[in-house]
Amino acid sequence: MTVTYQLTEAEFDYQLFRRIKAQFSRRNNSLKIKIEIEETETDETEAIMANPAYYQELLRRKASVEAGNIISFTPQQFDELVQKHSI
Repeated sequence: MTVTYQLTEAEFDYQLFRRIKAQFSRRNNSLKIKIEIEETETDETEAIMANPAYYQELLRRKASVEAGNIISFTPQQFDELVQKHSI
């Protein structure tokens, strides 16, 4: 029998080992425990959703744009703004 646990770094603590040991304590045969650590990349959507304040700010900005609160300029106008406000 093989059991696979998928968990986050925060869930990887001494309590995990206690739970695993308790789960298999009734077995008479020996166990072989293998720990494999895989570094995963959080995609952009997961990163945004993991931060509620950032997600709310994005929703606020989206609503602002949808309400017509946008600024538009040409590349030349942008260059002029940068030159005007550069130190």
